[in-house]
Amino acid sequence: MKAPEKFAEESLSDYAVRLADLYSKQYGTDVRKRKGQFFTPKRVANFMAGLVNIPIHREEIRILDPGAGAGVLVASLCDVVKERLYRDKVAPTRLVIDAYENDPALLPLLEATLEECVSELNSWGYDVKCHIYGQDFVLHNAEKFTRTKGLWPNQSDLPYDVVIANPPYYKINKESPHSIAMKELIYGQPNIYALFMALAIYLLREGGVGVFITPRSFCSGLYYKRFREWFLENTIIDLIHIFESRKEIFDNDGVLQENVILKVTRCGEKNRPFKKTKKVIVSVSTDKSFEDLRSFELTLSEIVYHRKDAMFIRIPTSLLEIEILSFLDRWDHTLNDLGLEISTGPVVPFRAKEHLCRELDMSSTAPLVWMHNVQGFEVLWPIDKNGKEIAILISEKTKPLLLPVKNYVLVRRFSSKEQRRRLHAGVLLQTDFQRYGYIGIENHLNYIHRPKGTLSEAEAFGIAGILNTTVVDRYFRALNGNTQVNATDIRSMPFPPLDAVREIGEIVWRKKPAIGYELDRIVAEVLNIDAELVEELNERKKVE
Repeated sequence: MKAPEKFAEESLSDYAVRLADLYSKQYGTDVRKRKGQFFTPKRVANFMAGLVNIPIHREEIRILDPGAGAGVLVASLCDVVKERLYRDKVAPTRLVIDAYENDPALLPLLEATLEECVSELNSWGYDVKCHIYGQDFVLHNAEKFTRTKGLWPNQSDLPYDVVIANPPYYKINKESPHSIAMKELIYGQPNIYALFMALAIYLLREGGVGVFITPRSFCSGLYYKRFREWFLENTIIDLIHIFESRKEIFDNDGVLQENVILKVTRCGEKNRPFKKTKKVIVSVSTDKSFEDLRSFELTLSEIVYHRKDAMFIRIPTSLLEIEILSFLDRWDHTLNDLGLEISTGPVVPFRAKEHLCRELDMSSTAPLVWMHNVQGFEVLWPIDKNGKEIAILISEKTKPLLLPVKNYVLVRRFSSKEQRRRLHAGVLLQTDFQRYGYIGIENHLNYIHRPKGTLSEAEAFGIAGILNTTVVDRYFRALNGNTQVNATDIRSMPFPPLDAVREIGEIVWRKKPAIGYELDRIVAEVLNIDAELVEELNERKKVE
């Protein structure tokens, strides 16, 4: 694709965005999604570029964009450099920009953008050099990371002062070349963006700055555990920006992932001691207009959550959520401490399709419970929805997929994309299914159970009642940025003592309160949660 010329009145970022739009019109959303391409909107790119403090006292500043696309982020950064030169009258500085892009169709557009960047900044007195690498950033540089197993490398391997990046986004498996190249950080099936982040941060000099826009999924979950440990060891978090709306950031591409913007400083021996006292700015806006931007400061210990061997990055979006975090952190039990476990439903429909049935035969099948069967506190079965099967055959092949009929708390693993509530828990009662020997639980549900015994009705309704409160839902949302509710995250969440759980369960079982203010008030009274906090949460929920 040949790049059109830049208009005289266009800023560098406007030109790059126009080129990205031309590419997007020629290559549809499906094509770009397969490549993990989601171009940065102009306002987001300008916001990110504005976070970069160009170290003007250095003779040479080296800048990296590891997934440059049409060059929107680099162009925005060059606009900022030009503006600061005009405003601050700083002395000319040499800039070296390295941009990686492995899509041949994008390279002519990236080249056109960078040529304009060089031309404009040179005319303003900067000495600018740009290098385009038409290669995969991770595969081209991973040897430097693996040579020292991700530890602090030699100074010769630290060429960059600034990284600005919107990495590609797609899942990889353990056998992919990227996973093999960065195996120290791989567990399960993470996403390629985390490897881009790690390698780009690794290539920063000590004190160098990285600004990224990525999905928030790395902040929690088992797949990103190794990456989080490495990330928190090797960076100082300066700023986290979160968007309250999922659907309006990359709206042209239909992306509904929750995204964050991060500003970090590369941590080394010199600046590592400052981590303990470092304040982190958390900023929030509804969408990419940034018109209602608000911010507050937290300590790193309020952001990074440790519970036994788990470590997560929490992102509260208000002072109210900070208060909730502070209160629930006082609970010092987990499900395991209460003698309970959470597991994921073992029936994966497409793998067990030949064993699923549309009708129940008492002698040869067991009920199959899906996510749509969990409604309020109840498990309503059977429900005819979209032709889904209601039963599973009982045989030697399916025995590993079946569970004994007992009391379980079922937790939906997914919420809808824009749904405010993440946690939905219902109680599967043994008495409702006691005429069946076994039950099947579909894979979109997690189930809480007592491995050596049975949950009492009071315990089951108590656990479900706590998970269904607005307070705990807010706590979970600060911890988890996915629509998916991972068993790992619930397993690490704090819970009150079992006596309090049972007390809540007995009231919920007896009164059957509606989920919302009525339930919130019952749980708050038992657990001594501030009534004003509950009132404020419910008032805010009405507005949202």
